[in-house]
Amino acid sequence: MRIGLLLLLTGGAALAGANAGASAGGGPAVYVIGNLDGISPGSEGILVLDEGRAIFRSGKAGIAIRYQDIRNAELGTKLNPPVDAPFYKFWQLPRRFLGRTVHQMLMLEFVNKDGNGQSMTLELEEAEAVDTLAALEFKTGKRHRATNGEAWWGDSLWKTPENHNTVSAEPLGNAPNP
Repeated sequence: MRIGLLLLLTGGAALAGANAGASAGGGPAVYVIGNLDGISPGSEGILVLDEGRAIFRSGKAGIAIRYQDIRNAELGTKLNPPVDAPFYKFWQLPRRFLGRTVHQMLMLEFVNKDGNGQSMTLELEEAEAVDTLAALEFKTGKRHRATNGEAWWGDSLWKTPENHNTVSAEPLGNAPNP
């Protein structure tokens, strides 16, 4: 009984970790500056990348941005957030010296429903900011994924009768027409 429960909990934790690592973009963010109504600078929230839009939620306020309305997305400056662990609390000193994550600004310029230009700057962890920018560029069409039709350097080295030294240009999952 205990072993079964242990295996179940371990498998659930492994699946949860796999799903957490599979998400591309978004995450906890701080609204730094911009011209959004209803959200004040310094507000903590979460950035979620849905199918058709990016959503920033902070408390009860939230803003949804359609991907086709995003005009510009770029990374800004990197910064080390301050650690508020006082020196006299010696048990918190490792927080001061270890595990400091670098944060990076993500700047978005977009058009709202009324056609007015708006901007917002979010502070995310560095890895999340890079992943979010890549995901936004894919969803807005500014960056394209590598296709299967690109040449591979190994094709010139490993010529065998089985692979015929070719790479199919068709997307994966589609059967070729006879």
